[in-house]
Amino acid sequence: MKNKVIKSKLLIILLTAIYSSLSFADGDSSKIFKDWYNNKSGVSSVKFQQYNEICGNCHFPYQPGLLPAVSWQQIMSNTENHFGKPLNLSSVELRTMTRYLLDNSAGHVNDEISNNILQSLKYDPLIIRITETPYFVNTHSPSVNKDIGQCDNCHQDAIQGLY
Repeated sequence: MKNKVIKSKLLIILLTAIYSSLSFADGDSSKIFKDWYNNKSGVSSVKFQQYNEICGNCHFPYQPGLLPAVSWQQIMSNTENHFGKPLNLSSVELRTMTRYLLDNSAGHVNDEISNNILQSLKYDPLIIRITETPYFVNTHSPSVNKDIGQCDNCHQDAIQGLY
């Protein structure tokens, strides 16, 4: 009985210490949730160098938040025909890239553009071209060449996720 009481007290002290260090480090108890609820204008930039190198070798390294997970899964499951070309990835690279895309896809991040894209898809999330999402279509003029694959041609800060 005495052991249980000591363990309970230690657990309470430990949890209090962890909560205090997380929430009050900057004097604001809501710090933990600030980044989630304060949507950024844009989409999270790519912070995974291997993704930038492999995908950016052929086209603009699109931020994963520009499509939902189901779309990225479809794209990565057809490596023999990646928009007309084979991807030639090792099994480790394929798993790594797929996991990165799924973990950071629209619906898994809280970015303004990701949320807008996801909302625009309604009940048809299986679009594999960013340029075919209703959000893209509604925010770009029809004269935009949708096959260029280089967002940064028009959006100078696209690599940072600012469109």
